[in-house]
Amino acid sequence: MEEEHQTPEPVPTPAPRQRRRWRRVGLRVLAVLVAIVAGLLVTFFTYDVGPELREHAERAGSNYLDRRLHIGRLSATLIPGVFVVEDVVIEGLEPDHRPFLTARTITLEFPWWSVFRRTADARRDLTIRSVEMTDWNVVIETWPSTPEYPNGRHNLPRFRPEPRPRTEPGRFRQWFGDVTTTLRSVVASRGHLVYEDHGTPWSITTPDLRVTLSRAFNDYRGTVSFVDATIEIQAYEPFSAGMQGRFTLDGSDIHFDRIDLVSDGARSVIDGDLDMANWPEQIYRIRSKVDIPTQKEIFFHGQDFMASGDADFEGTFHLFKGGRELKGTFSSPMVGVNDWRFPDLRGEVLWVPEKMHVTNARSGLYGGTARFDYLLAPLNQPGVTTRAVWDVEYEQVDLARLTDFLETEGLRLSGRASGRNRLEWPLGGWAERRGEGVATARAPDGITPMTRELDPEVVALRASLPPEAGPFNPNLPLGYVPVAGRVEYRLDPAWITLAPGWAATEKTYVAFEGRTAYGERSHIPFHVTSLDWQESDRVLAGIMTAFGAPTGAVPIGGFGEFDGVMLEAFGAPRIEGRFSGERMRAFDVVWGRGAADIIVEDGYVLVESSSVTEGDSEITATGRFSLGYPRRDGGQEIDAAVTLNRRPLAGLRRAFALDDYPVDGFVSGEYLISGFYETPVGTGRLVVEDGVAYGETFDRATSPLQFEGNGV
Repeated sequence: MEEEHQTPEPVPTPAPRQRRRWRRVGLRVLAVLVAIVAGLLVTFFTYDVGPELREHAERAGSNYLDRRLHIGRLSATLIPGVFVVEDVVIEGLEPDHRPFLTARTITLEFPWWSVFRRTADARRDLTIRSVEMTDWNVVIETWPSTPEYPNGRHNLPRFRPEPRPRTEPGRFRQWFGDVTTTLRSVVASRGHLVYEDHGTPWSITTPDLRVTLSRAFNDYRGTVSFVDATIEIQAYEPFSAGMQGRFTLDGSDIHFDRIDLVSDGARSVIDGDLDMANWPEQIYRIRSKVDIPTQKEIFFHGQDFMASGDADFEGTFHLFKGGRELKGTFSSPMVGVNDWRFPDLRGEVLWVPEKMHVTNARSGLYGGTARFDYLLAPLNQPGVTTRAVWDVEYEQVDLARLTDFLETEGLRLSGRASGRNRLEWPLGGWAERRGEGVATARAPDGITPMTRELDPEVVALRASLPPEAGPFNPNLPLGYVPVAGRVEYRLDPAWITLAPGWAATEKTYVAFEGRTAYGERSHIPFHVTSLDWQESDRVLAGIMTAFGAPTGAVPIGGFGEFDGVMLEAFGAPRIEGRFSGERMRAFDVVWGRGAADIIVEDGYVLVESSSVTEGDSEITATGRFSLGYPRRDGGQEIDAAVTLNRRPLAGLRRAFALDDYPVDGFVSGEYLISGFYETPVGTGRLVVEDGVAYGETFDRATSPLQFEGNGV
């Protein structure tokens, strides 16, 4: 009998229990994936899936980032594999600090079942198709070094997990083997980023930041952009900026292929590298076009000067643990400061935490050259005032071009000037400046400057020359006056102190020293040696005019010396001293040898005592005489008492335009004269001895005189 074949009954399968087991496996897988994704997105994006995994994901993310991670709400959409995470927070460095990241909404397209498929090389691939994050805020902060933190601190979370020894593979690897995670696309929009460097300090706030990232070929490429950002550096004026950039992402290394940064007063093209795993390690190569007037309003806002021109900058910016370094070169075809122009300006700049230093800067300067260094130091030292140092050297500056540029009224110079000037002041405290300098001038070739001592041969040659022809012009232009000299000085907040120095034209030598309160109060003793008092007077009138006190020359000649002191303001000086001269000439008359104690003030010479002698004759005078005429203020030109003793009458007739009177002899008398040089008024008593009148001789004649302006 055939044995009946019986099919064994299937053993019942506990389906519900197996489903629960797979659910637990899936949930564990997703929890692990959350931690992986959190690290992969480098703290800018944080994912979670499933409400039941929220706490587990928070713990995993917090452990990965070494920072507390909070998730407010987690939900899955009706579309399979799409999840929404809301109210994500990554805390700051300290509990009372601002959060590093807050995000209102993160939408994740995550077909988690893709992990069950194998790639061509038998690996499993976990694909994240897209991540979208909106309404998010990131705050990045750095603090300067301290004894406790010599490299400074920052608030960025950890971007890579701490390395752990390789042990037996976990359950995930046991179940799935090696898994490749692929992120296809990220879009983060409506972002708000704040970066604050508390050491410098400086900050940037971007109200509308957008970041995209997508996988292309075998790497990740992305873009970043923002508009209307605000940048604040120390106490300078805030300025705005906008940026568009392209980058590639390789793990935690970001390479910026190109960044176009447009800010107030600058356009920059940048490329560089950022190592997020070793924050703040980053370096950028920069090429900028700078608008100098706009930059002046940012970094020198409210200061009383104007700037013009544009400049190019090329250099690098390196940010690293414990510091930063900006260095490079700058150049400009023309930079203007007020009316000054500096052609072909170029130099080098270094900005590190402890200083900002401009070196090897050079430019043309009115036919010559200039070099300067500019230093700001120390920086970022609490309680220590930053000081500025400006050190300038100039060579072979053409004084003709310089005084043409300055439009010096009354006086233009020729020759070449060289020198050095060093200034130092606390930043923001220009009134507390100190410094020193020296300036030298060399006369043009072929010109011999006057010396302190009068050379008898030169004096004799000068005396043989005829007087200036034609009517006297008190405002005759001097042309370009050749000049030589040397001045050495020191500055402090109150005074400019002059070391012994000198200046000379062809016919005038001046030695000086002393001090001045920046031209307002002065005490400057000086000595003058003049080969021609007429030239010296014209130069003096030109100097006073150039300093804002328009002055004309007076007809005067001869040679001699003056020792005195200049007091009060340069624009309205008071000069006291003693004058001595030979062959003194005035009003077309040679009067002889003279000496006087005088005070020069308000365009007048106050003569306290004077004596002019020639042979046996003498003239003494006291009173006030105008340095030029006619006067701009319409004031009188002479107010004096004059005493004559046996002065030849011929010279007096010529001086007072009385040549038509045929009277000669020797004149004595006392006279009070006032009014105007060419039309004086006054009284006196005339005594003529050994006289001749209309062909008749006489021994002595006396008569009272009345000066009536249009005659005697």
